[in-house]
Amino acid sequence: MEHIAVSVIVPIYNAEPWLEECVQSILDQDFPASYGTIEVLLIDDGATDGSGALCDRLAKRDNRIKVVHQENQGLSGARNNGIDMARGRYYAFIDSDDVVRPAYLKKMYEACEAHDAYMAICAVEDVQENGKPLPELAANLTGDVQNYEVFMEALRRSAPVPICFEKLAENMDGYFSVDKQRIVLREGMSEVQTVCAAVHEIAHSRLHNKDEIGEKYQEVELFGKPALFSNGRIDRDKLPEGLYAYDLRGSDYDPGMPVTLESHVTVNHAASVITAAPIELPEQGFLYLGEDGLNFTGGEQTVKEFLHAQYPEKAKLSRAAEEIQAESISFAVCAYYGIETGENSFGYLATWAKDRELTELRASLETINRTSSSLITDIDRHYAEICKERGLDKETESLAAQPVQEIAVQELEPVTAPDNGCVPDPAISVESMNAYGYTDSNMLPLTKERALELMERDVSVYMLHTDNTEAMVFDAEEVRSFDGVFGVEASEWETVKDRLAPQDYEKAFLDNTADSFAIYQLRDNDNTAQLRFMNAEYLEKKGLSIEKGNYAAVYAGNLDSRGDTQDRLDVLYETFNLRRPEDFRGHSLSVSDIVALKQNGVVSCHYVDSRGFKALPDFLKPENYLKNAEMAMEDDYGMIDGVINNGPKQTVAELEEQAKSGKPVSLMELAQAARREQAQAARQDKKPSVLAKLCPPVNEPKKTARSKRAERELL
Repeated sequence: MEHIAVSVIVPIYNAEPWLEECVQSILDQDFPASYGTIEVLLIDDGATDGSGALCDRLAKRDNRIKVVHQENQGLSGARNNGIDMARGRYYAFIDSDDVVRPAYLKKMYEACEAHDAYMAICAVEDVQENGKPLPELAANLTGDVQNYEVFMEALRRSAPVPICFEKLAENMDGYFSVDKQRIVLREGMSEVQTVCAAVHEIAHSRLHNKDEIGEKYQEVELFGKPALFSNGRIDRDKLPEGLYAYDLRGSDYDPGMPVTLESHVTVNHAASVITAAPIELPEQGFLYLGEDGLNFTGGEQTVKEFLHAQYPEKAKLSRAAEEIQAESISFAVCAYYGIETGENSFGYLATWAKDRELTELRASLETINRTSSSLITDIDRHYAEICKERGLDKETESLAAQPVQEIAVQELEPVTAPDNGCVPDPAISVESMNAYGYTDSNMLPLTKERALELMERDVSVYMLHTDNTEAMVFDAEEVRSFDGVFGVEASEWETVKDRLAPQDYEKAFLDNTADSFAIYQLRDNDNTAQLRFMNAEYLEKKGLSIEKGNYAAVYAGNLDSRGDTQDRLDVLYETFNLRRPEDFRGHSLSVSDIVALKQNGVVSCHYVDSRGFKALPDFLKPENYLKNAEMAMEDDYGMIDGVINNGPKQTVAELEEQAKSGKPVSLMELAQAARREQAQAARQDKKPSVLAKLCPPVNEPKKTARSKRAERELL
């Protein structure tokens, strides 16, 4: 009879790019046959990206693999179902985007057997995408700190949790334990390194101690999608980006029984729900729950657990951002007191800054500035108290080496790609494609709607993946089921753009001398995700503005109806929901769309709101010709500021030397320098096009478009 020693449980949700490598690392385990065998349980937790189909293909390759497909239940639900079907003596949980070393299971198994233990835990190693170790970012710091004992006592009093010293591994300076609510520092470090580590962990204990909404909520299905349920109200301002809150209205006969879902409920509020995607409410402003609209699944999650279950990539990003925030605070606080830690901190900051979007960088810098300032205030106060207690009042004046300087946060114009001619889809930008994770300059981005349209015209369309790879689309169903960005090769678009170029609807509208209209809809990028289908009240409460740059004109035509402005808007709303023109490629006219009208030569713009329309007098502003002139001459689009300041820019290495010499360095400058060097490296190591990989080079006098049929033959 087969003896299964270890059941490896792999919960999977939208992990297609990493799954095969993960599973292969499990199958390649150097696990002695004398110990028994292993089984691999792949739990497809309702993935929508093709992970489920990949699981089935992997199972056909190796009979040790078993696959379970289930409706989305979250990470805990997937693991519990894996435990229910596991037959091994031990369970091993491996994330679907991780890989394990060949001796992983063998060493863990032997550790449990040797010590008669029910559990073994090992460390995690962060590596680059190519598997190589991360570059060494930190260095051991040496040196003494003036009034070290007093300063450390001030840090102890400024920390929200106790600080203690223990023997730790040489590569670990310390850690903050959420469960035990304490900070542990490594014994035997220099005074400078001890202070640096202490401030770092205090920052963690202040910023990353608990969820801002740390209570457990009931897990539910809302219209078939995972959600969280609370009998109370949800503080929307504390929800992390990517989550949305709605209220449930109770019945007039039983206020505690939810009957409808609405944006906000004042009277008869029965409950609130948190979702991972915005819900489009109809014109009346509510949705009936009915019998199956709300179902309780029996589990509980915090907001952070729910966020990471729905967006696994955010879990890794948030952990990295938390670590960098703590190191940045340590750098700023120590610099204020004249303690040199740049050798340890600068690598962290440079590596982090080069990959951050400017909006994310600004938000993190605000957190760093606020927390650093608060911590410095507390340290100064406690230092003065200790000096007074110990009769050292005269030394308090020399505590700070220099006045505190906030890390500069520049407000820059959004960076946009220069217009190189007609693009295949004005609704999505190259910057959005790059932010998504695909950076091949030979590919031009497409939205799903435009991808379907070009496919119908026999243009080769590709699904773009966040690991900078692509896959050709062969039928419309592939397009409909793929939730990422699409692309068309620039070389092919060049040959077909004259007959397939999208119409410039805004120009057609503005040039039209008759009464006319234009429909604007949000572009498909990260900047617009939190704006889509949101009413004006929500935007105002969140401090979000309606920006012209976030929109693209998707249709234009003449106004055939008579009546006043409201009558014409009502007719257009009905037309673009019930009788959509055949050549209209956008979605039905919905909340967050904008309708522009030209009546008797006067242009007015109107935001489609939850109830009716809201006037937008400043949406279509006159063109800023001075800014256009600057953009035509400026060599750095991050410097669109009214001054043409071309010239040499500082490199990361030069900024590092500047920091080491004691001069202040703006993290925004560091981010821009890192991005410039990253872009330059990408240009020097330009990735070959998709067709270049498929076909050997040939000498052609003129490149013509290849049909999808020809591509299939090549594949």
